[in-house]
Parts: sequence; C-alpha cells; structure tokens
Amino acid sequence: MAEIQHKLNILFSCGSGSWGGLEIITLQTALKLADRGTNIRILCASGTKLEVEAQRSGLQTIPLLGKKSSIPSAILKLKKLIKNSDIDVIHSHLSHDLWILTPALRYSNSQAKLFLTKHMESGVEKKDMLHRYLYKRVNGIFAISGFIKQNIIETCPVSPEIVHLIPDGIDLEKFDASKTDIKAVRKSLGIAENLLLIGMAGRMTPGKGHEEFLESAAILNSEFPGRLHFCIIGGASHGEDNYEAEIRSLAQKLQIGNITFTGQTDEPARLIAALDILSFPSHNESFGLVLIEAMALNVPAAASGKSGVLDIVTDNETGLLFEPRNAKSQAEAISRLINSSELRKTLAQAARKKVEANFDLDIMTSKLLEFYKL
Repeated sequence: MAEIQHKLNILFSCGSGSWGGLEIITLQTALKLADRGTNIRILCASGTKLEVEAQRSGLQTIPLLGKKSSIPSAILKLKKLIKNSDIDVIHSHLSHDLWILTPALRYSNSQAKLFLTKHMESGVEKKDMLHRYLYKRVNGIFAISGFIKQNIIETCPVSPEIVHLIPDGIDLEKFDASKTDIKAVRKSLGIAENLLLIGMAGRMTPGKGHEEFLESAAILNSEFPGRLHFCIIGGASHGEDNYEAEIRSLAQKLQIGNITFTGQTDEPARLIAALDILSFPSHNESFGLVLIEAMALNVPAAASGKSGVLDIVTDNETGLLFEPRNAKSQAEAISRLINSSELRKTLAQAARKKVEANFDLDIMTSKLLEFYKL
C-alpha cells in the first residue's frame, strides 16, 4: 500500500510514562506509517509500556526521554543521532519533548521538519521567551479536536496558520463487532444473557469520571432492579493504584454488587464490544479515543457533553450527551437507552457511520503524509 516513492525517515517522539489514549494512538499511527512504506522509529522513555509495545510490534525504539533523563544529556545524544541519520521528519506527541527536540535540531543544523500533535489542553499560557524559542522551530501543529485547536491558538506562541485539525483515528478492521463472540465474552465475565451490560472503559485515573459513573449506577439499580450489570474496563496507571482502590471501595459503599472490574486488559475492543451501553463520563476530555472505539463497535454511547467530546457525539444523533460531573444527568441519559432498544440501534448505526467518515486511521495517516511531504 505504498503511497510514496522516497522512503521517509520519521522519528516519532513521546516521552510519556503512562499508557492511555495518547500513547496508544502514537503507536498505532506509527504502525500505520510503517505499513505505508516509511522508516519509522520511536523516541521514548526507557522501561515504559510504549517502549515495550513498540518493540513487540517490530518498531525500533530510542529510549532517551523521560523524567529520569537529564535534558542536557538527552539533547547531546539526540543531536548525535540526528547528525548520523538521514531524518526527514520528527513528529512529537508530547509538547514537553520540545525541550529536547528543538535544541537538538538546532545544534545539529538539521533541516528535518518538526511537527507536534497536541493531545491535551494547556492550562497555562506559553508565550514567554523560552517557549517562543521552542515553538519557532515547529513547522506545524496538529490538534486532535476543535477544542484543542482553539486552546493551542490561545496559549502557544504560534501563528494560527500552522495549526491544523487532525483528529485521532482508529483501525476500523480491528474495531469490528462481527469479529467478537459477544456471548463468549459475557460468559467469561460471568454475566447473564438477560442482563443489560453498561460499562465505561479506559485507564483508571482521576478526571475520567469513575465516581459519577458509580453514583449513576446506584441510581439506575434503584430504577431497574435486577435488570442491569455494570462493568469498568481497564486498570490504574503506574503509581495510581490507590485511586483504583478508592473506586472499588466506593462501589462497595454504594452497595453496587452487580459490577465487574476487569483490571488492565490488552484486548479492550473485545470487552467493549460486549457492552450494551457505554458511558463516557470524563470531566474534560480533549478527545475521547475510547468513545470512537465503542462507536465503531456499534455500542450506543452516553457521554459527558464537554470539550473534545463535542467533536465526536452529536446529541440524539450519534449518541446522548449529559452534564459533566453530574451523576443524575448521566443516569437519565443511560435510562433513555435502557428503555429503548430502537434508540440504541439507531444511535449505534449512525455512530459507526460517523467514525467511518471522520475517524478512520487510514484517512488520518494519509493527511499526515501530505504534511510531511509539503
């Protein structure tokens, strides 16, 4: 499926130590670019899940980044690597990496293009002299949502003309519900066939809305006794085990006995496909990778109506929106889905079509290649 005659030499950068949507989409995009005939390597932090998964997928990793790394030392090492390599493009998925990338590029006199994808909102303005130095070398910035694009323009020292909207995408072949034996998945989880399975998915970290999800579950149990089962897919990130323990404890406090915690899983698509309804209660999500994954799997969704989610869900068309941080509002939206199988079917079909048209990773990869070759 090669689209380019010259094999681009690309260095992806992501110094994050977590394993969530940002890191997953970084790896998935890198793999898609490799499939298109590029030479791609991953600049990352040593010992991270990203490094492990990239190596397992056959990609070369360069573990120079991370909190434990010395910035001056990493700059010198990267400068040497750049001078001894024929790198055409460096694409960072974490703005903090610019502290190493920009000096290394300048000191090596490299003409490689530098791009940055902003996956997260910045809460502070970055227009001081140091940030102007870092961002001046950037050739283009990709925003994963309209919310993030506006945030970049407001907080970063760049011209709006170099800020482009390229949402995250998913591999539609991997997120195909017909490839999952849903009955077998539910059986493995110990969930009876006559129960509606309502779940949320993603890493367990503050801000994802686990508390409100459980509070809404308690409300729904009162409204639909004996008809529901709940599921939380995913586990805590490194260093956040206490948060997961708090959430499990809250479920007990709220007397939610009909709930399954899957813990960390390497096959989220299989588990999400088994849901009858997905809830996405994040407080302030920049995008919502789990949300488009569920939509691709024909799982109807209710989501917190704020920030990047508004690029994904059109209320009453491709899903239902509820008020952020509001368990009652969340329960009301989910209740509508519980009460109408026809609404669930209609929303799920429309959601899948929206993902196919707007969030196909193949389309996003083609857009990246166009910018790389400009």
